[in-house]
Amino acid sequence: MKLKEALDKKDIEYLLKSIKEILTLLKSKDSSERDIGWKSINLLLDNGNIKELIPYKAYLRSLLWHRLQGVRDEAWRNLHIYKILQVEGIERALTAYSDKIKWSAWNNVLKLIQLEIVTKTYVRSIRYTYWRLLRSIYPTIRKKAWRLFVTLVHEGIFDSSDKDRFFEFLKNRKANVRILAWRTAILLLKENFITLEELKANVKYLEELTLHQSKIKKVAEKLVKELT
Repeated sequence: MKLKEALDKKDIEYLLKSIKEILTLLKSKDSSERDIGWKSINLLLDNGNIKELIPYKAYLRSLLWHRLQGVRDEAWRNLHIYKILQVEGIERALTAYSDKIKWSAWNNVLKLIQLEIVTKTYVRSIRYTYWRLLRSIYPTIRKKAWRLFVTLVHEGIFDSSDKDRFFEFLKNRKANVRILAWRTAILLLKENFITLEELKANVKYLEELTLHQSKIKKVAEKLVKELT
């Protein structure tokens, strides 16, 4: 592939002539082609070719909520490029209707703050949108969202003022959501987000899960022992 050869040789002139081809690679189903595309973009920027990429800011932003997960993930991994090009509107992904798009954004929210693309104050102001991820219809997203929740508490995105909303998850009618909430609650004790007394006061909702004939039962039984 000529583009690959140009990248290896750091032929900036050829890459500049091939910008549209490079941009097309960024949404390829082939991960190796996407890799060539992003490396080319990075090389161009490293060599000061910012103005040549400015006209494509909207296109690059659209990759952050592309339907293909691989395309989305790689776009989010290259957030520094969006910062350099001063791409606007990225924060909209944090409040997207789609759980898949929203998760991609929240999974990178600390990086967004670090790069000063969004402020911590802004993220706290829209943190209510995260609750939906904790009960997502997609099991993988739901589990990952609960794991990240502990980090978000630690970083001050969520605090004790959010406890009442959190308690609702400890009582959630869906067992697969409730058990994740209880597993997370144990971890949140160390973050002073919730107290042991508060958990014990609601332990009956955990004990109910021990009646299930599934993996949930074993997890619930283990958590009950930890609390008593």
